[in-house]
Amino acid sequence: MQQVDPMQYKEYKIADPLKPFVKVIWSMEDDSYRVNGFPIHILPDSCVELVVHFSDPYKTTFSDNTISLQPRSFVVAQMKSFMKIQSYGKTGFIAVRFSALGAYHFFSVPMKEIVNAEIGLRNVWHDLAPEIEGKIYDAANTHQRSQIIQSYLLLQLSRNGYIDKAIDFCINEIKRSKGQISVEALADKAGISNRQLLRRFDKCIGLSPKEFVRITKFISSLDLINYSKDRTLTEIAFDSGYYDQAHFIHDFSGFSGMTPADYMASSNAVY
Repeated sequence: MQQVDPMQYKEYKIADPLKPFVKVIWSMEDDSYRVNGFPIHILPDSCVELVVHFSDPYKTTFSDNTISLQPRSFVVAQMKSFMKIQSYGKTGFIAVRFSALGAYHFFSVPMKEIVNAEIGLRNVWHDLAPEIEGKIYDAANTHQRSQIIQSYLLLQLSRNGYIDKAIDFCINEIKRSKGQISVEALADKAGISNRQLLRRFDKCIGLSPKEFVRITKFISSLDLINYSKDRTLTEIAFDSGYYDQAHFIHDFSGFSGMTPADYMASSNAVY
């Protein structure tokens, strides 16, 4: 995800046992009171985010135009489409961004049960959630909050500890190929059937292998747009593994809610 405002954004040192699973622990703070603040357009990025508010929760508008106020603490699992978030008062939260392979090590429920939604932490960590919310709220600063949230991550990691080596292999293959691999080839390389692959993706990732491949290809196209300024959209489409520009635009619009040209002109889209 791109940095939104460097004056408000902080990142924190991650404990060594968590580093294989956690990409970043970060916080955002702003004492200004803003209802329906500037919307942030969040795109699918193959990661899972855990968020705890210690100030006013944000408002979320999903791709189907449904609107909800975020829980005090929640998990955003794998996303199949974009969402928009807006401040709804004062901003103050700390968040943990898990890698695509990281989240399932901390949650005992199948990841498919929490996909594409904001799920209250009380629904997955139960009695721990209000305890975490209270400690995060009472902490003196965000550094203390990062230590608190990591202590609970270490607890959950010790309680679960489930590792699926086939899933680890498959996700790394999809990432390595930038989404340019078929599900059949993936299952063959992993030495398991398509049905087994689907079942294990449901448990550990939340998306089907095909969905994860498509999102990875979409993310690859975003990276090319952002970091290959001299390429045309047609070149980006082919380099990202699309048959033609029409298929590229169709997929891009489905995931992001905007055309590639609209994305290039936007200032509030992050992943």
